[in-house]
Amino acid sequence: MSDISIAESKIQILYLVDRAPGVSYHLLMEKCMKSLYTDFFTFSRSYEELISGNLMDKSSSGAFSGDAVGSTENLTLTDGGRAVLNDLLPTLNAPLRAHLDEAAKEIISEMAVNSNASMEPAEGGKFRVNLSYTGEKPFSASLTVDDEATATKICKQWKNSCSKASDELVKLILGGQ
Repeated sequence: MSDISIAESKIQILYLVDRAPGVSYHLLMEKCMKSLYTDFFTFSRSYEELISGNLMDKSSSGAFSGDAVGSTENLTLTDGGRAVLNDLLPTLNAPLRAHLDEAAKEIISEMAVNSNASMEPAEGGKFRVNLSYTGEKPFSASLTVDDEATATKICKQWKNSCSKASDELVKLILGGQ
């Protein structure tokens, strides 16, 4: 049995996704089950109802973050989800908000440790590669490549070179500054 209700779980999930946009489903689930006193079934039902109620969006892509390579869902709030959260924020007591803020910081920290790379089909048989790095100097870029093999190679290499590559690209664009 869950220690929190479905409604409480939904509010907490909305809060965390708002504070850590782009969080993966798996990281959010892990954090909610570990620190928010919910069980898998409560989390899963809350998550599904938030998605089906159009309060949260999920984007599925080939993700190459961390050591895992495979499909994942990255989560963001919809405008409706943000409006609902803003309406409910005043009802959250200070200790709960502090606890949620700490959980959000942990999620952001774990997201920062891992670079993020994904690919998706683009027009003309090409592939769009989305790269981000949330370390000391945050960076994100999207580029289109001719084939899936090149997109996959870029995504796999991004983790090992994201910090240096983002610095070098910014230097190149700024003219060697």
